[in-house]
Amino acid sequence: MRRRKPFPLIPIVMIGAAILLLIGLFHLFTPSSPKKAVQLFYTAEQTGNFSGAWDLFHPLMQDRFTKNAYVTERSHIYMSHYGVTTFSFEILKEKKVRRWRMAKGAPVFNEARLIKVRQTFKSKFGTFDVMQDVYAVKEKGDWKIVWQFE
Repeated sequence: MRRRKPFPLIPIVMIGAAILLLIGLFHLFTPSSPKKAVQLFYTAEQTGNFSGAWDLFHPLMQDRFTKNAYVTERSHIYMSHYGVTTFSFEILKEKKVRRWRMAKGAPVFNEARLIKVRQTFKSKFGTFDVMQDVYAVKEKGDWKIVWQFE
């Protein structure tokens, strides 16, 4: 009578752990809440990753700014005009907004989140704050960034 080979438990456990790790990393970089989307957006900009910030825009925002134009203009504003290489930011409050649109004639979002953000710049002109209303809306299950234009 032949003995069966033992069940290859170690490779199965390692493959399972790798799959769980990949799922965890995916969730770490996927905005699961409006505040998380805003946090990821400003963290990307804070480190000079304007391309990564642009990726967090809603498609309507991406239509408004090409990636190349956004990266070029945004970095130019911070570095050339303000004379800073980074900034700090604070998410102040979140409020649910119904039937909101980013501009006249734009599609209406049935539900959005208004999130107030304060950016603090220490520049060659002194320290100053910029307050911005940022909106987060769901797009295919993920929270995306939208600004208001009116």
